[in-house]
Amino acid sequence: MSDSEMRKLKRKRTTERTKATRFITAINESMENTPLDDYEHYKGRLQETLDQLVRLDDAIQDLLEDREYTVDVETCEEYIDSAKRALLKANQEIGRRLVSSAANLSVSGLPSAQMTSRHPVTHSVKLPPIQLEPFAGDVETWARFWEQFESSIDKDPILSTVNKHVFLRGCLEGEPKMVVDGIAVTLRPMRTQRKYFTIATAIIIG
Repeated sequence: MSDSEMRKLKRKRTTERTKATRFITAINESMENTPLDDYEHYKGRLQETLDQLVRLDDAIQDLLEDREYTVDVETCEEYIDSAKRALLKANQEIGRRLVSSAANLSVSGLPSAQMTSRHPVTHSVKLPPIQLEPFAGDVETWARFWEQFESSIDKDPILSTVNKHVFLRGCLEGEPKMVVDGIAVTLRPMRTQRKYFTIATAIIIG
């Protein structure tokens, strides 16, 4: 790839980083009276921007020398971590408001015919988001942590594999976090991404 093409990729990435910063700021500065629609809007736009940033990071880093690659990865992960924290905040606030709204709903009386029906009436309830406990290396808590992470993050079809990595790193503390932080978050084939989870898990609990 020529220098001009590299500069073009970097200009695009700068534009996406500016957009990401704007959405992150909007989420972090949101107040109690901020409309729920605004949270959902900025969350969606930030997720789209983050996905685009990761693609551009990967394209650029594939062309960098080792020293440049290391520095670039560190800078990229700062943006990814900031975006991840903002997305978590938005998700938590959206979940909190939905739960609050559901709790405030009044249940209307059912007609007598329904009350005497032999068929039970079922109601769907939106559960609050699961708050993951961070994993700090205690083997006895690993099974519970991974069960929660797998059900709420790893098996979520909406999240990209790269974002699952970001969420995983954000749920670790101490030595496990240091181990996973040493592995760059970039787009790779799904087989390699799954191999990452296997290796990271084995290192953490080994």
